[in-house]
Amino acid sequence: MNATTGKKLNKERVSLAMVNEPKKSFFRYENGVVLMMFFTFGFVFMERLSVVYLFPFIAPDLKLNNAEIGMIVSILAICWSLSGFVFGSISDLIGSRKKVLLPITLAFSLFSFLSGIAKSFGSMLLLRGLMGVSEGPVLPIAQAAVVAESSEKRRGFNLGFVQSSLGLIGSTVTPLIVTAVATKYSWHAAFYLVGVPGIVMFFILLKWMIDPSKRMTKEQAAAHDHRVKREDYPAVFKSRNVWVCMVISAFMMTWLFAFTTFAPTYLTGHDKFTPEAMGLIMSAMGLGTFFWGFIGPAISDKWGRKPTLILFGFIATLSPVCLALVHGSIATMMIIGFLTTAGQATFPLFMAVVPGESLKPKYVGTAVGLTQLVGEFIGGTAAPSIGGIAADHFGLAAPLWIAAGGAFVSALIAFGLRETAPIRMKKSGAIVDQEVPAL
Repeated sequence: MNATTGKKLNKERVSLAMVNEPKKSFFRYENGVVLMMFFTFGFVFMERLSVVYLFPFIAPDLKLNNAEIGMIVSILAICWSLSGFVFGSISDLIGSRKKVLLPITLAFSLFSFLSGIAKSFGSMLLLRGLMGVSEGPVLPIAQAAVVAESSEKRRGFNLGFVQSSLGLIGSTVTPLIVTAVATKYSWHAAFYLVGVPGIVMFFILLKWMIDPSKRMTKEQAAAHDHRVKREDYPAVFKSRNVWVCMVISAFMMTWLFAFTTFAPTYLTGHDKFTPEAMGLIMSAMGLGTFFWGFIGPAISDKWGRKPTLILFGFIATLSPVCLALVHGSIATMMIIGFLTTAGQATFPLFMAVVPGESLKPKYVGTAVGLTQLVGEFIGGTAAPSIGGIAADHFGLAAPLWIAAGGAFVSALIAFGLRETAPIRMKKSGAIVDQEVPAL
C-alpha cells in the first residue's frame, strides 16, 4: 500500500468515526471536570493576583519600594514553579489528581487569610512564598485531569477554557472586588474575602471530582498499572516540543509578570488614575484575557497550534507598548486593554495543549509542571524583580518595555515547534497517537 492510499484510508476512517460518533449529553463528566477545574484555577489566580491590585494600598502602609514589590511577586513565582513540577510529577506517579488537589486547595485558601494579617515586608514575603507552594501544583493537575477526559476535537478549547479563568476571575472580577473592599474597608479585609471561594471549591471537588482510575474497567486498570515506570520517566525530556515550550514559557511569563505586576502601579503612579479607575482598566484587560484565553485555543483546533501561537505571540507585544505610549481616557484604555490582551491565548497552548499532545497522557502532569517550572522560575521570578529595579532607576515605563520584548521573542521561538493539532495531523495523513517524537 503506497503513501497516497494510506492517507486516503486514514481520512476515510476519520470521516466514518465522525458519522458514527454518538451524540453526547451536555451533563457528562467531561464538561463537569472542565467547569470544576475552571473555577479552581480561577480562584487560585484570584488569590495570586489580589496582592498586585492591592499594592497601591499595601505599599504605603508597609512602606514598600518598587524593588520590594517585585520581590513579593517573585517569591511566590519561585515557590510556585518548584512546587508545580514536584507535585505535578507526584500526581502522575501515584495516578491520582484528587489526592493532591484537595489538600492544596485548602492550603492556598488558608494563606490568603494569613496574608491579611501581614505586618511587614518580611511577613508578607514569607506568606506569599507559602502560597506559591500550595498554588503551584493546581495548573498541572487541573490540565492533566482535563486532558484525561477531553474528546480529541475539543482538547484545545477545554484546556483553553480552564486557563481562561485567569482572565475572568483573576483579572476581571478580582480587581473590581479587592479595590472596592480595600477602599471601603481595608486591604486586610480584601485578603480575607478572596480566601473564601477556595474553601467552597474544596467541598465541590471532594464530592464530585473522580480520578480516571476510578472510571476504568478491570482491563484498562491492568493496562494502566505500568503508567509511569521509573525507567521511562525521562521520556518527557526527549520531546523537542516540550523543550521549545519551556523556552516560550520563560519569555511569555516575562511578558505576563512584568506587565501585570507594574501595570496597576503605572496607571496610578504615572497616568494618575484613581484606584477605582485602575480597577476598571485592569478588569477590561482581564475580560480580554478570559475571552482570548479560550477563543485562541479554539481557533488552534482548526488552524493548528503553531500558527496560532505565532500570531498571538506577536499581538501580545502590543499590550505593554500601548499602555506605555497611549494615555487616553478610562474608556479608551479599557478598549485597548481588552483588544491587546489577546496574547493570553498563547498560554494554554504552550503550557498544556502542545506538551499534552506531544507526549503520552501519563506524562501530562509532569510536562505541564516542567513548562510551568521554567516559565515561572525565569519569567515569573526574575522579571518582576528586574522590572522593579528598572522602574526605580529608569521610570515606571521600564517594566512595560521588558514585557514587550519577552512577547516578541516568544513569537519568534514558536517557529521552532512541530505541529500537534489532531485536525492538521489528520489532513496530512499522519496518525496522532501521543507517542514521544524524536528530537
